Amino acid sequence: MPATTPRLLLILTEWPPAVGGMQTHARHLAAHFARQACAVEVLSHRVTDPALAAAAQAFDAGCGLPVRRVLSRLGFWHNLALIRQRIRAFQPDAVYASTVFYGLLQPLAGVPVVCRSVGNDVLRPWLGYPYPWGSRLLGAPAAQRALSWWLEHGRHPPWVDRLFREGRERLMRRAAAAHHGILANSHYTAGLLRDIGVDEGRIEVVAGGVDSAAFAAAPGARAAARAQLGLPAVAPVLLTVCRLVEKKGVEVLLDAVARLAPAVPGLRLLVVGDGGRRRAYEACAARLGLGAVVRFEGRVPHEHIARYYWAADVFALASYESRHAGGAVRDVETMGRVICEANAAGLPVVATASGGTPSVLRDGHNGLLVPPADAAALAAAIGTLLQAPARAQALARHGLLRARHEFDWSAVMARHEEAVDRSLGRAGRRPR
Repeated sequence: MPATTPRLLLILTEWPPAVGGMQTHARHLAAHFARQACAVEVLSHRVTDPALAAAAQAFDAGCGLPVRRVLSRLGFWHNLALIRQRIRAFQPDAVYASTVFYGLLQPLAGVPVVCRSVGNDVLRPWLGYPYPWGSRLLGAPAAQRALSWWLEHGRHPPWVDRLFREGRERLMRRAAAAHHGILANSHYTAGLLRDIGVDEGRIEVVAGGVDSAAFAAAPGARAAARAQLGLPAVAPVLLTVCRLVEKKGVEVLLDAVARLAPAVPGLRLLVVGDGGRRRAYEACAARLGLGAVVRFEGRVPHEHIARYYWAADVFALASYESRHAGGAVRDVETMGRVICEANAAGLPVVATASGGTPSVLRDGHNGLLVPPADAAALAAAIGTLLQAPARAQALARHGLLRARHEFDWSAVMARHEEAVDRSLGRAGRRPR
């Protein structure tokens, strides 16, 4: 390897074969930097679920990169020690992390650190055990298996919850402030970072992340998708894709559909995704008399999801901010990658102006924005697009262009590459 080849250590705590937005981003990021004549190495969490161990091993063997699953989900300070050991051995020119938590490596290891923040790492720091004492013990696999569920979901006295929450928040603030640069996934996330004291000059907004070519609908895709999904050829179809958790506002969308259904003959709603509130939402649909209108499709593998977009007429996302633990913990849509997917599929979008959604959806340009938790406004906007095909098509065209030129992985990864290059140049390292 030439002496001038940059070396990049990627701390990607969410890594396939687990499925989710962070895992998808991590996979594309690692592949991109490997193609840029960089020496790349990935550090990630250990797999403690025996059911996933074989799939994880197979993915790592086929991804073409050295992957070391050595990090714990509990012992944060022990993780820092492990990463510093790897920095000494690998000697990277820069470190990239998928959360704000590892900024402390910059002063501790003397290497520039760039990270991505999706906002929830600020709102709900999932740092496990945030204290140095006992961290190595808790970093052991047996301890992680025994304690991780209890720490996240068990019932504790209020002072225990407060102790862990406050410790995690203090540590997160220190780490975020130490970063060389942070790529925020929305203007909302950028605001969260400024609020905790991160210098504005270190924050850059990079929204998006979609394979626009994979979602592009070929001629005849709509009819074929509807036939595959058992949908009527001409009935109006509304789609939402989300985890079935409180912040997604599915009950608001169901209320909106109940208002629309009498005036829109044959209306169908497809709900793609799964989660802890699925039964509650199914019961809500039944109470609203939507048994023949709504289909809960459950979890769909990402490689099969495009056909749902192709089969639909309008995409809707009804997210709002939810609060837990007496209001101390906030949960909100910090970007909305599914909106990028809907745009890439050429589908008009209606979404709520909640959290980071306005960073990917400009009202009247690539979709319509309505107030959160307002079923009447949501119903009116959806009805407008179903009844005004010319306007829906104009929004879809603008969305398609934005997906191809701004949200596509090629554009997102180029911005990440520029951020890493800046960190190398500013630190006096070997820029490419």
